[in-house]
Amino acid sequence: MMDSQPSLPSASSSPPSPPPSSPPRGRGGGEGGGGKRGAAASSPPINFLGRHRMAAAISQLHHQIDVIKEELEQLETLGESSIACRELFSSVESIPDPLLPTTQGPVDMSWERWFRGAHESKSHKRWI
Repeated sequence: MMDSQPSLPSASSSPPSPPPSSPPRGRGGGEGGGGKRGAAASSPPINFLGRHRMAAAISQLHHQIDVIKEELEQLETLGESSIACRELFSSVESIPDPLLPTTQGPVDMSWERWFRGAHESKSHKRWI
């Protein structure tokens, strides 16, 4: 015979399971009739923004790969670079560098006094 009052679990039995009307825990269909509707209610929402970012990053990488492939194809069609390098090297060597001095000694001795050591005179200190 069925009793109208629910039976209480004894102290030695396992903890009570949740009633069938509550949503199942975790993903998938566990106990409690958790079909797709129950799984969608308990699982976190699908992260479409994360998927979109990943898809955008992948498409950007594919674009970069295509650009690099095009550059490689252009480089393969160019002529030999050693000829251009030799011409550039010879033209650079023939022109003196304006930042390097061409004289052996200082041109103006008044400028040289700023770089002399303090050992010439005991009263003069080198500040630079």
